[in-house]
Amino acid sequence: MMMRRLQSLGLVIGPLIFALSPLFWIDGHYGVIGGLLIATATVPWVFGLIGEYNALSLRLPVLSGLWLLLVLIGMFGTVVFGLQGVFEAIFGVTEWRSLATFEVYPLPVAVVLTLAGPVFPAALLFLGAMHWRTGLTPRWSAALLVLAAVAFPIARITRSTPVAFIADLVMLAAFCAVAWFSWHRTSAPSA
Repeated sequence: MMMRRLQSLGLVIGPLIFALSPLFWIDGHYGVIGGLLIATATVPWVFGLIGEYNALSLRLPVLSGLWLLLVLIGMFGTVVFGLQGVFEAIFGVTEWRSLATFEVYPLPVAVVLTLAGPVFPAALLFLGAMHWRTGLTPRWSAALLVLAAVAFPIARITRSTPVAFIADLVMLAAFCAVAWFSWHRTSAPSA
C-alpha cells in the first residue's frame, strides 16, 4: 500500500516538474534550467509509471511489459533532449551549429534523438489505450492521457512556450487523474 501511494505521488511530481520547464525556455530552447527540469522529472515519473505497470500487468501481461519497455526508451529520449538543452546553453551552441554537429554522427543521433524521442508520446498513447481497455481508470481519464500524448509532440515541434505550457498542463491533469485512481485503488485488479 505504501509503495503504491509513493508511486502515485511520482505520477504527480514528475509531470509537475516537467510542466515547469517551459517557463524557463529561451527562444524555444530548453536552456540549462528547463533542460535540468525535464531530465529530473523522469525519475519520479518512471517510478510512478512502474506502479501503473504493476497494476496493468495483472490484466495485460504481455502488452504492459512491452509498454514498460517503451516507457524506458521514451524516458531515455526525454533525458537526452533535456541534457541537449543544458549542454547547448552551457557551451553556447546555437541551434544551427548543434544540428550541423549532429550530421557528423548520423547513426547515434538517429538512435538517441530521432528514435527515442517519439517513443515517449507513443508510450503515453498506449497507456491511455490500456487504461481504456482495462477500466483501471474511468474512460475520461484514459481519453485525457491520449490527448496528452497527442499534444506533447505538437508542443515540442512548434517550440512555442504557450503551446508547450498548455500541453504540459494537459499532461499534468491526465497524470493527476491517474494518480488519484491509483492512490484510491483498494486492491489489485483481478486478472
